[in-house]
Order: sequence, then C-alpha cells, then structure tokens
Amino acid sequence: MKDCCLILDGYALTYRAFFGVPDRIRTVKGKAINAVLGFYNTLSSLINQIHPDYLVVAFDLPQPTFRHLMYGQYKANRPPMPEDLKYQIPIIRQLLAAFKIPILELPGYEADDIVGTLTRCLPSDDTEAYIVTTDRDSLQLVNEQVSVLVPNSKENKIYTPPVVEHEWKVKPALIPDLKALMGDSSDNIPGIPLVGPKTAVKWLEKYGSLEEVLANAEQLPGKAGKNLRNNIDNAKLYKELATIKVNVPITWCWKSLKLVDDFSEVKDVLDEIGIMAKLPNTV
Repeated sequence: MKDCCLILDGYALTYRAFFGVPDRIRTVKGKAINAVLGFYNTLSSLINQIHPDYLVVAFDLPQPTFRHLMYGQYKANRPPMPEDLKYQIPIIRQLLAAFKIPILELPGYEADDIVGTLTRCLPSDDTEAYIVTTDRDSLQLVNEQVSVLVPNSKENKIYTPPVVEHEWKVKPALIPDLKALMGDSSDNIPGIPLVGPKTAVKWLEKYGSLEEVLANAEQLPGKAGKNLRNNIDNAKLYKELATIKVNVPITWCWKSLKLVDDFSEVKDVLDEIGIMAKLPNTV
C-alpha cells in the first residue's frame, strides 16, 4: 500500500474556516473561535478520510517575500487580516502542536514555495501527496504523484493532471505561463493588456511556453500582439511571480513529519478553548 502525505496550506485553510463558519462561534468570554473550529473540523475530517502517513502544515510569515521585493504591487490589493482572525492564529498553532503536526515556514518565501519543495522531495517514488488548499496557484505542482485537494463539507475536489488540463486548458506546468499572459487578480499580477484566457491558451497551444510565445511575438496579430511586444520584460516578471519555487533552503526530515497516532493532548486543548468536537479516528 502506498504511503500518503498531506501538505496543508495553513493560511488558505484558516481564511476558509474564518469566512465559512459563523462568527457567532465564540468563547464564554466573547472571543471568536470560528476559524479554530473550522480549521479543526477540516483537519479532523481529512485525517479520517485519507489516513495520511505524513502530515505537515506550511505557513506564510508576515515579512515581505522575494516576490514583494521584485514587484512592489504583489498582493497589494489584499486587505489586512481581520482582528478577530488574527487572535485565532496562535490558537490554531497550539492545536497543531497538540496534534504533533510540524509547522514549516521560511523568511523570504511563501508557504506555496515550501509546499512546492516538499512535493519534489517526497519520501519515495510511491508516495502519494495531496496539497490541501483553496489557492489555485498550487495547481501548477500537480503531477502523477501530486494532487491538489480543495476541501468541501459535501465532497472534496481532487485536481489530478487531467482535471487541471480540462479546467484550465493547459497542462499544470504551464499555469505560470498562462497567468503571466492573462494576469491573476488574486495576486495582483496584471498580465498583458487585452490578453484574456482564450488568447493566452491559444498562444500557448501554438508555441508551447511563454518563452516561445515571446520569441514569436512579432508573428502575433492585433492589439494583443502589440501589447505583448511592448511588455516582454513584464511578461517574464509576471511568470517569475507566478512560479512556485521547488528548491527553497528549508531543512526537514520526513520521519519527523509522520502523523503521530495519539490525539490525547488534542482533547485537552479543545477543552481549554471551549470546543466540543469528536477526536479523529486513530490512523
């Protein structure tokens, strides 16, 4: 039987929980714990459904990353973290510590880059990995060994290579090329003016990569082609911003990422927080 690894995008799941669970979920002192409850329910459900051998959570740090240094407007359109959520982050970390689930984070890089690096250094060629996130950036990491799992209370959505290609019309590895051309509003990457998804896909289908599209920019007709020719350097920058690093300088040992089959401390933390919830089944 193949080993299974769950790699969680900590903030993506925390935000999902915060906005998905009513904020009336509070402690007796009136402190919000809706994100904590939602995060716990997702984590517990994943453990029960998938029975992972390895489990790790990657978190972003508040400091700017190399992408912010390259492009000052990167993610500049995002509002600050709500105060009710900010208070809950240490509690979620406390909960993960009770599960004995390691947290990985690295100054100068995003959680995505840690996730990408983990997926390219799995314990064995037979290990199945699931990136658990709501962030579509991770779809570029999908291959025969790595899937993206978008959690849903009714039914999780699993992105395999065919699913990604069906929805995005390009192979997973070309998603950064696609975003460089058409932009990505969630990360505040503008893309090339007048180049939408259909045009970007058509160019990539014909030439195979952003680099080849740029090499043949003189052949591209209309205002979209002209705009590309006027934004060659920007297109290269946008691709670099959209590309997840898979070789960041982080050290870990897969043995330390093994899911520990003992949730006794979790019950104590839940009681302390004031959450009544069933513990996951033992793996």
